[in-house]
Amino acid sequence: MPLIYLMRHAESQANKAGVLAGRDDAVSLTSKGFKDSKQAVKHLRKLEISQIYSSPIKRCLQTVSPFAKEVGITPSIDNSLIEMDFGTWSGKKLSELSKTKEWRKIQDNPAAFRFPEGESFKEMHLRVEKFLKRVSRGKKPILVVSHGDVIKMIICCCLDLSINQFQRIVITPASLSIIEYTPKSKALLQSNMKLSKGNFKDKATKFLLGGENA
Repeated sequence: MPLIYLMRHAESQANKAGVLAGRDDAVSLTSKGFKDSKQAVKHLRKLEISQIYSSPIKRCLQTVSPFAKEVGITPSIDNSLIEMDFGTWSGKKLSELSKTKEWRKIQDNPAAFRFPEGESFKEMHLRVEKFLKRVSRGKKPILVVSHGDVIKMIICCCLDLSINQFQRIVITPASLSIIEYTPKSKALLQSNMKLSKGNFKDKATKFLLGGENA
């Protein structure tokens, strides 16, 4: 079964500081982020990944670099996987942004929202959907390395959820989710598994074989 593994970048300096980094390419991983990226290798190497697609943003490339080097796969940079363009909100504290009237709109009706001087959720949904259709005819597992909101939207597309259901999904740093996305079938197999905490491979295999009742 061709699978798509979705990996969010590990903890970044902006994550730790509670800042909305957006497309700021100067933001690096924290020491914990680098540690988790190295820890992930022993799990990822079991997955027989045939190709890696990554956001062009540095924190994603830093996250996948240890694995890519070990298996000898050069990540394909794909702009469809780039972080959302938060416009004038980029670089601001989340604690402050959460106090604005626009924040409630993002939670309740993201389909109707566009970030000031930035991207709309509909636009992000469109680029993510195009990416999935482009890679859906592959026969071997691939790894996609991107950002929390982008991965949430990929899962929305997989489950045919509306954009307004997007906020129901949780994707944490250095986590892995697994989807099946082919021209004939779509399914979410696992989501938000911490790569630094255990053998998700065994869990995923049991799920695929019908051995888990989650």
